[in-house]
Amino acid sequence: MLFTGNSFLKLGGEYLEVSGFHFTDGYTKDAPVIEFRENNQTLANNCRVTNFVIDNYSKPERFETDSWIVFWGKNNRLDHSNIGDKLNGGTTLIVNLDDERSRQNYHSIDSNFFAGRQRLGSNGGETIRVGVSRYSLTPSNTKIAYNYFEHVNGEVEIISIKSGNNHVYKNTFYECEGGVVLRHGSKNVIESNLFIGNNKPYTVGIRVINPGHKVFNNLLVECAGERFRSAFGVLNGVPNSLINRYYQVTDADIYNNSFINCNSLLFGAGKDAERTLAPKDVTFTKNFISTKGNKLFEDANKDGGITFANNTYKANGVTATKGFTATKTTEVTWNGLKVSVPADKTGADLSTLTRMTENNTGASWYKPAARKPSTPETFNVTAAQSKELRSIVAKAKDGDVIVLSPSDVPYELEKEISINKSLTIKVADGKKVEFVNVSEKSLPSFITIENGGNLTVSGIKFNGAYKSYGDVNAGIATSAKKPMNQHYGLVVNNCEFYNYNEGSQSGIKATKSTLADLVSVNNCLFRNISGTGIDFSAEKEDKGIYNVERIEVRNTAFSNILGTAIVVYRGGNDESTTGPSVLIDHCVFNEVNNMEQGSVVKLLGAQEATVTNSIFNRSGQGGRTIWFEENSWDKLKVDYTNFYNAGRVQSFYNKVLGKNIYKSDPGFVNPATYNFTLKSSSVLLNKSSKGKPLGI
Repeated sequence: MLFTGNSFLKLGGEYLEVSGFHFTDGYTKDAPVIEFRENNQTLANNCRVTNFVIDNYSKPERFETDSWIVFWGKNNRLDHSNIGDKLNGGTTLIVNLDDERSRQNYHSIDSNFFAGRQRLGSNGGETIRVGVSRYSLTPSNTKIAYNYFEHVNGEVEIISIKSGNNHVYKNTFYECEGGVVLRHGSKNVIESNLFIGNNKPYTVGIRVINPGHKVFNNLLVECAGERFRSAFGVLNGVPNSLINRYYQVTDADIYNNSFINCNSLLFGAGKDAERTLAPKDVTFTKNFISTKGNKLFEDANKDGGITFANNTYKANGVTATKGFTATKTTEVTWNGLKVSVPADKTGADLSTLTRMTENNTGASWYKPAARKPSTPETFNVTAAQSKELRSIVAKAKDGDVIVLSPSDVPYELEKEISINKSLTIKVADGKKVEFVNVSEKSLPSFITIENGGNLTVSGIKFNGAYKSYGDVNAGIATSAKKPMNQHYGLVVNNCEFYNYNEGSQSGIKATKSTLADLVSVNNCLFRNISGTGIDFSAEKEDKGIYNVERIEVRNTAFSNILGTAIVVYRGGNDESTTGPSVLIDHCVFNEVNNMEQGSVVKLLGAQEATVTNSIFNRSGQGGRTIWFEENSWDKLKVDYTNFYNAGRVQSFYNKVLGKNIYKSDPGFVNPATYNFTLKSSSVLLNKSSKGKPLGI
């Protein structure tokens, strides 16, 4: 039975069973999609929801939070259902302990297919949460078993346990950027789960916090994450911890697990000035490790709080460690996975494990409709058709290409071009054309990316102020008027951005509540801008939210910019996300932001950032060339870079500068005409990381 619009289900009473519903093409306004209570007085007990599907049912605003499924009462079950990609904030499924009648509940969540969740770019993207910190000392006795999680990447916690006496077993996690996290509560059991990372970045396993847990018979294969995303992590605790922080790990038993070619096993994870309590009375026994490197694990404390005994490892050049012995192994293929099996009985017992897939989970009647590939169509547009460009883009399909004919006269636009599909706009023959606004009104941008948009653009000069017509606030921007709950992508090649004459204007700008998977800017020029060249700083609430997962700027020049050339902002110290990640390589910054306390490049909260092979010339003289505000775990590097008459590089820990930092006059051919090629006499001709010229 199909339900759309603002449809939802409430169950209240005893021994009810509901089957075969499909919620799609809508979203609920004020209620969960499925709630195991009719109201505060009537909860559900001994009820079952089975053979359900929820897909395409997200609220349009990315940070308008809700939950799709909420458990109350006792002995309820959700099984054999498909749960699709939730695009907005909020935990997908919650087991609630806020009501005394819902504690020690013995709920079952089993045999379901959790079919993806895109990165939220913020905390609050969990898929299952059992309890909350306030009631975390309460037993829940919830069972989570035989489920299949595929590409579930909302945040670091897929299953967030915040209560006691829960049992998580025989689930499969396939290429997920999150894992099972024992965040609060005690005496939980994590047993016989399968984690398949396939060496995908950030793929995770199990994280242990709080006392009394048992973790055994789990198989983790090629999980590539590190630190909080390690294949296996045991955290440090906080002395006199508040209930919502980190209790010390004590009396935990970790045994008979197999870790096959995983990047990191970390004991004492999160160790910092606050988390100083090392794990205590933790046993790590009869586990098997087959590692690609020469290190079996890392112990950040090395104080004896972890007892290692009777563990084995594959003898492949690894240095012997107390509590581990080398063992002979047999290479087997188990359920499509290549696994090293030790000769003794250490590690996981494959005969007791089950690989869950989309074929043995979910609703038996549901098969998602396969997308039919379409043949891309090419639309050729001339400058004389400028005013038709918007309608041509509107009727184009995913994957189509708009080819602009070279012209000595500009392409005259009166309204912004909206992109809500995957589209390429390029100029024929690798040449350039100019976009101008000929409306009396200001435009928010020449091109606006809306929900569903992915844009590749090349060969366009975006002129923000043309004659006496209205100005343009950005060359390319995301929508500020229409909600966006989907990620977008932006690739900009061989373009120019100039004449943005107000401090609020930018060449490229992201608006609030939008998130790009990747922004790539190559071979471009940003010049004569009073505002910002590239601006991804719309999220100012310091809640760990940001606008771009990864931004790459290569072979690009920024010149005569009053504001900041590149700004990426992520405020707060939330640890649940992976980004932003920033790469700046072979770029030139010439006469950029020389105001007092100004910054040329501002990367506040970037978790990974690399600035290499670049030149800062007469830039940031009143303040900083690069401004970092980092946490201790961030990976930051500035190297093979020249600073001439430039400001300082500022960071909190002062560890970002490499050994190849120069302070020479670059000797550009002709900066007045934006020719930043180096003269043959320049001392920077062979100073890059590959022995080639710095800069462009």
